Amino acid sequence: MISEPELVPEGHFGAAELPGQRPAADDMVAGDQEPAGPRRALPAWLWALGGAVVASAVWAAGLYVYSTAGPDLGGYRAGRNLCVDAELKALSAAIGERVDQGSAWRSAHESLDDASCYIEMRPQGYELPTDEDGNELGALPSVSVGYTLHKKTDPGPEFEGMMAARHAAVEDTAVDDASVDDPAGDGTTALRRVDGLGELAFVVRDSGGITLEVLDGQAVLSLSTSSDWDVDTGEPLTDVNDFEPMLIEDMRALLARLKS
Repeated sequence: MISEPELVPEGHFGAAELPGQRPAADDMVAGDQEPAGPRRALPAWLWALGGAVVASAVWAAGLYVYSTAGPDLGGYRAGRNLCVDAELKALSAAIGERVDQGSAWRSAHESLDDASCYIEMRPQGYELPTDEDGNELGALPSVSVGYTLHKKTDPGPEFEGMMAARHAAVEDTAVDDASVDDPAGDGTTALRRVDGLGELAFVVRDSGGITLEVLDGQAVLSLSTSSDWDVDTGEPLTDVNDFEPMLIEDMRALLARLKS
């Protein structure tokens, strides 16, 4: 004979449960414990500390990426052949056409790329004197080009000091238009700043020629002209001091070409 089911008071073991009526684990307590109170919120300083830790981790990760990727080269590339990159249209028009393509040199390293070029130019109608065996005496006017692309370190902090150290006529205390006496007696100084070219630029004059030195980001370039010489007197035959505008024009074109 089947008896009727006994009714069990609600809340006791064995009480009937309907779906969705099972108490949550957090709501269940032992028989001899009081019900748990509301959860305590984390203090604000702990949230701030966690945020600072996360921010530091992000900064460290960014610094690691920068250090492994290297500095921004500003679009400059390694010079494949600096004699080809340096077209020298303005100087060619002022001095004369190239004797040949020129002599180029290049080296590559993980920290920097270095390139140079030497070109002789022959003024129109100019012929070098020769000896009795037909060997040319003296030298033609020439142009030298230099290019260094720094791929690891910033050349900027040392550039101005390097100019002053390289050209000993400049005082150690400053580099400006009044730094030195007039070496050529023509109102020009040995080292003078040039505005509007790259990040920082200087023109350097001496008895043998004129040189333009330029810093632009990670790139350091130089462009110089040297005169030809009279084999009998040793005096320069071509006055290259008037070629500063041509140097600037050709340097500006070279900067753009090395970014192409």
